[in-house]
Amino acid sequence: MPDQQHPRGAGPRITRRAAAWLLGAPALLPRRGLAQPAPGATPWPADKPVRLVVTLAAGGTADFLARSLAQRLQEITGNTFVVENRTGGSGAVGWQAAARAAPDATTLLVMDNSLPIAAAAGRDIGFNLARDLEPVWLLAQYAPIVLVNPSLPVTDLPGFVAYAKSRPGQLFYGSNGIGSVTHLQTELLQAATGIQMNHVSYRGMAQAATDLVAGQVQLMLPVYPTVAGQIRAGALKPLAVGTEGGRVPVMPEVRSAREQGIDFAEQTWFGLMAPRGMPPELLSGMQAALAAACAGDAFRRRLEEAGATVPDGKATPFRNTVTREVALWTRVLKEREIKIE
Repeated sequence: MPDQQHPRGAGPRITRRAAAWLLGAPALLPRRGLAQPAPGATPWPADKPVRLVVTLAAGGTADFLARSLAQRLQEITGNTFVVENRTGGSGAVGWQAAARAAPDATTLLVMDNSLPIAAAAGRDIGFNLARDLEPVWLLAQYAPIVLVNPSLPVTDLPGFVAYAKSRPGQLFYGSNGIGSVTHLQTELLQAATGIQMNHVSYRGMAQAATDLVAGQVQLMLPVYPTVAGQIRAGALKPLAVGTEGGRVPVMPEVRSAREQGIDFAEQTWFGLMAPRGMPPELLSGMQAALAAACAGDAFRRRLEEAGATVPDGKATPFRNTVTREVALWTRVLKEREIKIE
C-alpha cells in the first residue's frame, strides 16, 4: 500500500520519570568517591575518558541507556565515561565518528537496528559496517507493542487481524519514517498475518501516538518508553508484544504475539560497537567489564522499569545479532518492495 508522509512530530521520548532523571544526570560523570577497581581490572586507560556516542538527541531511549551504562561502568571501573550526542544524517554523523575513531576502546557507539537497516538498504553512510565496526555487546532489547485505539472492537491480536482482514486497505498505521524500525517491524507483522494496511510516515513516534489516540491511524508498534503514559492512562490499548515468547516485565499482563498464535517476534535492540582493529585482549576485557555492569541488580531494574529487558550478552553474541539483522532487513526491503531514499 502507498506510504503517506506526515510532516509533524518529534523524536521518540522516554517517560517523564526517566526524563527527569536524565535532566539531573551529567554527561561527564565525576570519578571522585567511586569504588576503585583492582589493578588491571579495567581495559580502558586511566588518563583518557571513554566516549559513548549516541546518534540521537538527549532525552531519548538511546541516551537514557547510554547514561545508565556510563554511570554503572564508572562505578565498577573508576574510568571516566562521556555521553556524546552526535546527531545528523539520519544517524550517519555519529556512526562515522565511531567508525573513524582510533581502535583503542575509548570510543564506543550506542547503536540500534537502524544501522543494519541502512546497510541492508545500501545507503551511502561513509563506511562499511562489516569492515569498519566491531560488535562488542548486546545491551538491551525493547519489544514492539502492538498498540491500537481503545475504540476499536478488538481485545487481542487475533481479533485485530480478523478486523483488519475484513477491511483490506482501509486501515492506517503510523511509524517514525520510511525505512525506520517501526515501519519495517509493522511490515513484518503484515506479512506474518496477511493483513493490508496503509503506512503514514511521521517525523517522530510522539506525533504518531497523538494521532493514534485521536483515531487518525488505527495501529502503531512503538516501544514502551514512547507511550508509557498513554498506556497507563488507558488512552491506548496494547494487544501484544513482539518478544520471542516471554512477556515484558513492565507489562506482565500483555501476552506476546507468539502466545496468541501469531509468529511475530522482532525486537528493537541497542548494543555497543567499537572501531575495528582492537587487539583481541582489549575486546575481551571490555566484554568482561560490560558483563559485570549489566549483571548488576540496580542497573537491570532501572532498565526494566523503563520497559527494556537485559539479555545475557554471553548467551547472545552481538555479532550474531548484527549479521542476522542485515540479512533480515535485506529480505524484508526486497519482499515488501520498500525503497529508502
